[in-house]
Amino acid sequence: MASGNYGRALSVLLDRTLLALSAVTTAILFAWLLYYSSYGLDLSDEGFYLNFIANPFPYAVNLTVTLFGFICYWPYQWAGGDITALRMANVTLTMALGWILSFLVIRRFWTVDWLCAAVLSAGIGSLALVAFHLWLITPSYYTLTFQSLLMVMIGLLMADRPGRIGQVLGSILVGVGGWCCFMAKPTTAAAIALVVMLYVVVLRRKSLLPMLGAALIAFALLVVTAYLIDGGVAGLVTRMVNSAEMEILLGAGHEVSRMFRIDWLATSRSQLAIAALVATALLLSIFMGATRKLLPSLVLAAVLIVTLAIALLGTDPIGIEPSTLFLVPTFTCLGAMFYRKGSVLRTQTPASTALALTFLVLPHLSALGSAANYWRFGAMDALFWMLAAVVFLSPLAQHERSVAALLPLTVVAQLLTASVVNAGLLKPHRQVEDLRRYTAVTLMPGGGKLVLSQPFHDYLATARAQAAAAGLEIGTPVVNLAGGSPGLLYVLEARALGLPWLIGRYPGSSSVAVKALGLENCANLAKAWVLIEPEGPRHLDQASVMASFGARQADYVAAARFDPPVFDDYYPNATRQFLLKPIRPAATAEQSCREARRQRSDNQTRY
Repeated sequence: MASGNYGRALSVLLDRTLLALSAVTTAILFAWLLYYSSYGLDLSDEGFYLNFIANPFPYAVNLTVTLFGFICYWPYQWAGGDITALRMANVTLTMALGWILSFLVIRRFWTVDWLCAAVLSAGIGSLALVAFHLWLITPSYYTLTFQSLLMVMIGLLMADRPGRIGQVLGSILVGVGGWCCFMAKPTTAAAIALVVMLYVVVLRRKSLLPMLGAALIAFALLVVTAYLIDGGVAGLVTRMVNSAEMEILLGAGHEVSRMFRIDWLATSRSQLAIAALVATALLLSIFMGATRKLLPSLVLAAVLIVTLAIALLGTDPIGIEPSTLFLVPTFTCLGAMFYRKGSVLRTQTPASTALALTFLVLPHLSALGSAANYWRFGAMDALFWMLAAVVFLSPLAQHERSVAALLPLTVVAQLLTASVVNAGLLKPHRQVEDLRRYTAVTLMPGGGKLVLSQPFHDYLATARAQAAAAGLEIGTPVVNLAGGSPGLLYVLEARALGLPWLIGRYPGSSSVAVKALGLENCANLAKAWVLIEPEGPRHLDQASVMASFGARQADYVAAARFDPPVFDDYYPNATRQFLLKPIRPAATAEQSCREARRQRSDNQTRY
């Protein structure tokens, strides 16, 4: 009897110790990203996000087909244009939504008290931070899509709970989440609407009324948005159609014919071995945890210490790839199917099966319509894959060992998060390697500051000084024909004409630039400066694009020259950018623009 009491006391002590260590690890992982939110800047993708967020209203079309800038504009204004504050808010919202969803899943399918559930769900929810594994932490349509899906799933689980308040809050969250998803990525919004309908109508009929309310909320928000942005629903539809046509014209692989495809899961033998080893250790820890507590607890404690070392020291002993984020929960579920002659599989309920399958497909729905590999893109939403495993393994709760089973899942989620995010810090997207070595504090528009690499800081400081000396004023329109540096215009506080990013490299890039600039006012084009990068890897066809608004290079003078820093994966060779200042009288340039458009219209009519 005494031995049994001692064993239970030891089990409780070990669980509490591991829960406390896990809570500390979660807090450090979260604080880690907040601390480095002021580090680094990608002038290509993040430059596009910032240009669109800072002023989304002048653009009549959007490339890609997204309206996320109209949602993020207001937080940007509330933050006073401070990029660091905006990033910290983005990280906090993502972490909070991941935590809430994980908490609801655990409380719905596992027998855990609320305090343990809060700690465990925070650890599992930290996997939401993988969305920033490329170190693109500025709000974007990627993160807004993920946050929208989190809101929709939170709303579904809340609407499924007893009580009128939960159903009302759930319907509101599903409606707002669906609207946000449409604003971020319409293709994903259409897919998630179908999934919600199937989930509710086929399996959860009692939630039908709240979901009808959610649909009405989403529709009402969409109508209001249409009137605020384009003066009505017809205007918004026109915008979306024109944006889709421009996307196809670009030739970047966003055609409808390529949308529904099955990509190959790119992995390696080493990642397969790592995933199999982690899944095996995870299963052993789960199944041994209820009887032999000491050894599994020591192993979990060691893993948490390794996780902390990765975050605090920047070491990368494991080297987890995004594909492993899918393989680990998948191998774990496959292995659990053999436990006790498949008892985990045989005791699944319709609700758990439906929710696990929904979580399993959500990352691919998030990637729907993307030109990138769906598996790699979906890995940004890897939390859903882990939650699918949490739901699938929920029959283990019937054996009164919920904490013992969930702790290993939580610890593995934290380890994966630390490893993948750390890889992003060591090799950020299109930047100098290792953000931890950045030391140059750089003043940004809005009074905020970012810590950049010294060469990058020198490049921006030189560009800003030369542009100011040449007479470039805040808000001056600029046609960016460099094709790959939209963020430079943001730093110079100029207004990008046509699109927030006239993207280069694709077959139809110059055609898209001509079409987008054709929607601009000739008065703005007449006084616009031009940024070119003749030898750059993404430069546009300067002659044809300038001719579309009646201009030639002879109509400008090179007012400034910039030398972008060399990035191994983006700018492998040194190039030079030129900022061209218009020298023609504005009236002459405007008349020339109108004449060029008239001739272009006549030619299109003739043929």
